[in-house]
Amino acid sequence: MKRTAYLLVIILLSQLTSPAAAVPDKPIPAELNILLDRIERAGAKLKSFQAKMVFKQEQLLMDTVTIRNGRLYYQTDSRNVRARIHFSDFLQRDLEDPTTAKRVKFNEDYAFDGMWVRRRNERTKSRQWWEVSKKSHNKEAFRLGKGPFPLPFAIRKQDVLEHFEVNIIKSDPNDPKETIHLKLNPKKKSAYAEEYIRMDLWVSRKTALPAQISYEKDDFEITTVTWSKPVIDKKIKDSVFSLPPVAAGWPEPEIHRLKETTDKIITK
Repeated sequence: MKRTAYLLVIILLSQLTSPAAAVPDKPIPAELNILLDRIERAGAKLKSFQAKMVFKQEQLLMDTVTIRNGRLYYQTDSRNVRARIHFSDFLQRDLEDPTTAKRVKFNEDYAFDGMWVRRRNERTKSRQWWEVSKKSHNKEAFRLGKGPFPLPFAIRKQDVLEHFEVNIIKSDPNDPKETIHLKLNPKKKSAYAEEYIRMDLWVSRKTALPAQISYEKDDFEITTVTWSKPVIDKKIKDSVFSLPPVAAGWPEPEIHRLKETTDKIITK
């Protein structure tokens, strides 16, 4: 799938599975231990999450930044996990240019139904469908280390400690309000070390749910996703997870089927 779509999916479903519980290299501070337990409990009981969303992608080699504003919808139960991202505009500018770039308004949508990721872009009048599983899965299939998506709504303490060196960072004025900042450096033997230089996660002090996630890749790319004004555990209409129909004249969607014959969720 295209790079932007892949990044969105990764952010969208940041729930990672590792095998058996790993023993931490060393005892962790009590404050961190308590916080990771809170984050795990909050994700385990979460049924739905809606919020405003800002997707920011910095290309350091190209000196450009791309910013999209939109909204995230996420819902899960014992059988399935569903998600929808709606972007309402697009902005791209030079990182060193102080002038304000023009924001382009248009609709772009991504929907995930447990098996397929579907993209609809009004600006280019294009659609792409990517099959990521042969059957629907609940959020346990997307935990840290297993699925293609780092959804930061099902994080487990044992997974985090197995794959990352974790530290609580002192609050900064630029942090989202009322959040706690966690810095996650991938361990050398972790699969994440091959793709990420670092990850940062900000969680709400009140709910222990994610407010912002940022990660830097080894190709000089920094992606930051921020959620604000969350609505938690409110039933979301089924229609929200269906993309709007297209007008006459749109081409047929590009369909990318999962080639594997097994039922495993793809990892790349």
